[in-house]
Amino acid sequence: MYLTQGLRRSAARNPDRTALIAHGRNYSWREFQDRVVRLAGALKNIGLGSGDRVAILAHNGAEYFEFSYGVPWAGGVIVPLNNKLSAADLVYILNHSGTGFLLADRDFQPLIEGFFPQLETVQHVLYFTPGDSESPYERALDAAEPCADQLRGYEDLAGIFYTSGTTGRPKGVMLSHRNLLWNAMSGIINYQLDESTVYLHATPLFHAAGGSRVFTMVTAGVTNVILPRFDATEVLAAIPRHQVTSMLLVPTMINRLVREPELADHDLSSLRTIAYGASPMPQSVLAEALQKLPGVGFCQAYGMTELSPAATFLEARYHVLDGPDAGRLRSCGRAVWGADVRIEGEDGQPLPDGEVGELVVRGPMVMQGYWRDPEATARAVRDGWMHTGDAGYRDAEGFFYIVDRIKDIIITGGVNVASVAVEDCIHELDAVGECAVFGVPHPDWVEAVHAVVVPKPGRTLTAEVVIAHCRAQLAGYQCPRSVEIRAQPLPISGTGKIMKAELRKPHWRDRGA
Repeated sequence: MYLTQGLRRSAARNPDRTALIAHGRNYSWREFQDRVVRLAGALKNIGLGSGDRVAILAHNGAEYFEFSYGVPWAGGVIVPLNNKLSAADLVYILNHSGTGFLLADRDFQPLIEGFFPQLETVQHVLYFTPGDSESPYERALDAAEPCADQLRGYEDLAGIFYTSGTTGRPKGVMLSHRNLLWNAMSGIINYQLDESTVYLHATPLFHAAGGSRVFTMVTAGVTNVILPRFDATEVLAAIPRHQVTSMLLVPTMINRLVREPELADHDLSSLRTIAYGASPMPQSVLAEALQKLPGVGFCQAYGMTELSPAATFLEARYHVLDGPDAGRLRSCGRAVWGADVRIEGEDGQPLPDGEVGELVVRGPMVMQGYWRDPEATARAVRDGWMHTGDAGYRDAEGFFYIVDRIKDIIITGGVNVASVAVEDCIHELDAVGECAVFGVPHPDWVEAVHAVVVPKPGRTLTAEVVIAHCRAQLAGYQCPRSVEIRAQPLPISGTGKIMKAELRKPHWRDRGA
């Protein structure tokens, strides 16, 4: 099992069919493979050795696909960099990973030149500008001789994917060739991919959710349409232009897509599937999406970077509001092929169906560990089980339900409140565009439930209306004790997740939390 095998197979089967569409250009499978082989040769020319790390700092593009395959073809290890991180975090990741080679979009050259003196191991930076045939990257490819596939695979390290680091320094998740290929094969089965699929990449490729799709789609031999970043207007324009059939979005992106004023003006008849994951999906947003996009099958993958990244899957058949398969919208699905998934109590023992505990996973998708952090690895992976940090339960038919991130559960007066449940309730109000719920300090209860709400454009909302709605729907202890109405959008990470840690900071700054 080695990643480059999928590319060679797809290029052999359909050499002249379109593999990539990016920056207004089409790349055939033959051309894509040729560029991968020459990138591998260029990296070998400047000294890349087996197992050496190569990072990329860029927007989505064809170069990301070439990096994802050219580096392992040359025997190296990929290190995708979150392009939303601070210079300090980027310096930390590059030094911590021991990266020797950096590929970068010219957009990031001033940033890189500013922190380059702090880098300890980076020897070469190769810049590219999409569409510029005279960039150093293109000149290096033109001058390179084809490189033989080094055939690293199986348990060899394929990539180090750094987590966001919202609660401390980013951790480097080590994923092997087997990890990523197992996820790719599982994804092909779950999403029923074949060579007729036209897949739109709009989520960031530096993240495991989007980045893993590179390997899934290349292995499946689909046509890949690549947008530099998510923009609802651009996504809606790209679907009819390229006859897109499938894509992945995070919940905040789906929320913005279905509320785009021009949604009904676009012919989306080619679109068959929208997958979502990476953060909780408000039920009202999902219901609105099902109503506005009736011809689209929605499906959900649950997981985390440490699981390569998928562990459970909820098929499109359960994304319905009525009928015999209704009632599963709150579930994250059942275990994917090869995954053992269970709910554990604090004593590490399995809990009966219906009881809430920590969701843990065992199988070929579990990471090798955290790069240069054996202590964190030992805490996360115990007896082969990855401890996700998510609280949830399983029903009698094997469907799993996430209650909340364990760290996001609010303990108020000794009672647990799932922030996701309160957010779902607030999203039922038609005027609500975005919301986040978390705990704030309280002199008697330790924590009180607090909500930050952003109304839809042109709509008004008051804290009193939000609280009254929650009191009519929830138990008293679950209701927000305070609500902030704000005009500006909530802060989101580079992967599209709402950054609750940033929202919490002003409330806990003087409490040492």
